[in-house]
Amino acid sequence: LNQNMAFARLAVIFFLAASVMFTVKETEAGIPCGESCVFIPCTVTALLGCSCKDKVCYKNHVIAAEANTVNDHHLLCQSHEDCFKKGTGNFCAPFLKHDVKYGWCFRA
Repeated sequence: LNQNMAFARLAVIFFLAASVMFTVKETEAGIPCGESCVFIPCTVTALLGCSCKDKVCYKNHVIAAEANTVNDHHLLCQSHEDCFKKGTGNFCAPFLKHDVKYGWCFRA
């Protein structure tokens, strides 16, 4: 009986870990962060790297990957100077884990 309970617990833990992993993969693939930003900015998901685009919160690297120019979003940049000019920060950080030609402005 104890062995069956241990197996059941292990199966539940495996299922939860797998479901979280697939949820994260879907979010990274460009699915919205799950929050609307029609009236208020991305609040909870901003801590997870999400920003507002077209009234929906998206991952920052997805916004950068889909952009045609640095002017497509106020936080996009290719150099620190872009951030200074836009007044959105003083540091342009690249997305190192993603093949994206634009970076993201930060105040550092």
